[in-house]
Amino acid sequence: MTGPLMLAFVSTLAFAIQFLIFVYLYSSHRGRFFFYLLWAWGFFTLSKGLKLAEAVLPAEVPWDPLISGVGVAALSGVVAAALAYRWDYRVRRRDTLGAAVAVLGVTVAHAWAPGIELPLALILSLVQVAAGVVFWPRLARTVSDRGAGLLAMVLVLWGAHRIGTRLVAVEPGTMAYLGVHGAFLMFYFLATFAIIIMVLDRARAEMRSLKEFNERLVDGLREGLELVGGDFTVRHANRWMLSQFGPLRGRRCYEVLTADGQPCPGCPMERRETMEGPVRLEIAGVNGRRFLLSCSSVHQPNGETLLLELVADMTEQERLRERVTAAEHLAAAGELAAGVAHEIRNPLAAIVNATTLFDSAEALTVEERASTLDAVRREARRLNRILSDFLVFARPGASRRRPGDIREVVEHVAALIRDDPARASQVELAVRVDASVPTFAFDPDQLTQVLWNIALNGVEAMGGCGRLSLEVARRNGQVLIVVSDSGRGIAGEEQGRVFEPFYSKKSGGTGLGLTIAQRIVAAHGGRIDLESFPGGGTRFTIALPIAPA
Repeated sequence: MTGPLMLAFVSTLAFAIQFLIFVYLYSSHRGRFFFYLLWAWGFFTLSKGLKLAEAVLPAEVPWDPLISGVGVAALSGVVAAALAYRWDYRVRRRDTLGAAVAVLGVTVAHAWAPGIELPLALILSLVQVAAGVVFWPRLARTVSDRGAGLLAMVLVLWGAHRIGTRLVAVEPGTMAYLGVHGAFLMFYFLATFAIIIMVLDRARAEMRSLKEFNERLVDGLREGLELVGGDFTVRHANRWMLSQFGPLRGRRCYEVLTADGQPCPGCPMERRETMEGPVRLEIAGVNGRRFLLSCSSVHQPNGETLLLELVADMTEQERLRERVTAAEHLAAAGELAAGVAHEIRNPLAAIVNATTLFDSAEALTVEERASTLDAVRREARRLNRILSDFLVFARPGASRRRPGDIREVVEHVAALIRDDPARASQVELAVRVDASVPTFAFDPDQLTQVLWNIALNGVEAMGGCGRLSLEVARRNGQVLIVVSDSGRGIAGEEQGRVFEPFYSKKSGGTGLGLTIAQRIVAAHGGRIDLESFPGGGTRFTIALPIAPA
């Protein structure tokens, strides 16, 4: 093997190895300038491969134009990388088209005008020097600029060396010839070394920035965050945890958080491998503190699964909630007392006024005496009804739930309405019960009271004339009892108050019927929803859980 052939082979092998190194690095360290350098080194490798082919294949093939065209493509990649590194330049379609035209133009010009080779080579070398200058760090140098500075020097010296070799003829096979090409090899490897430094320094800087961001994010939380191992040992804790509990590394999480120093009830540590979502726990801490834990599993690259705990101090919120609840209870008691006083005062006043008339009973006619006594009895009965309802409201009887068929309750209430011609003689009553509604546990007397109360309100809202329907269906593990009427409806501002004690728009109503109904349903674990449109009727929906029969 001749000396030039050996040098062509070594150069080709060197660029091929460097190109493969770049491909490997690019898979994990992607950057725009590095992407363009990857393309440049690919064309450099192709260019050296063509030179090697020129040395071993027949001379009839016009290798020089091809080598020149590929060399222009490689240099275009270096220039694009320099611009991307310095100004975040991005190659667009028109740039690619321009580079392709330049490559084609150089190839054709080199084939048809061999004399252009020298000026073209000098121009390309100067372009390479300019690219090196662009890579040179302009601002205050930092550690991450080491690679860029080295690459800039290498590209400048490499371009200057190319100019020198074009201007000074060197005889092949001499020591000078070997020295010239040895210098080229040195530039190739130094450029590769510089590029690797640039890529790794940039990756380290990004990792450092990401780490600092995560630390600021974690330490900036106004709640606690800790990473706990399978043995309950705290592996990492943020600044809030350290400020609240002191040094935590090596301590068990429950020893830090719980009042009794025992694992939290419901702790998901044992099932952390199969957790599908965060688990929330409320625990009692030392000194009366309350914490809300949100626990999530974190799978590590080594196969270990840790528990990430977000710790929220609920102490002040709990105290505030207790104070608000106490204030609400006091306000409710005051409103209730005022309501009772108001409801009792009216019938008592009527009774007192009526009895005053009996002071001069001899002046009353028989009819007036009868009318006055009737008023006293009527107001007394009203007073008794108010007190009875209030006692039911204040001391509700315990639910005696037992397995039963809700159809019987609905039919019973429907029969009560049909048998009350004084109120519902012109009411069209419809009853529909879904056959899939199962037997479940409830108190039939209390639910009869609820349905009767709501249905009677509907009848009165319709003025005894309209359509009333009772429907029962099963949905999402619940039994829905819907009572709807075609009455005048309830105004929007009143809908939020219909369940308040002593709130009633009916003459003679105590305002406790719906309040008691709501309490009974709540005691069954259900709820009552109201939908009403003024002039469009009202719809009450009672949702009851299907408790095991």
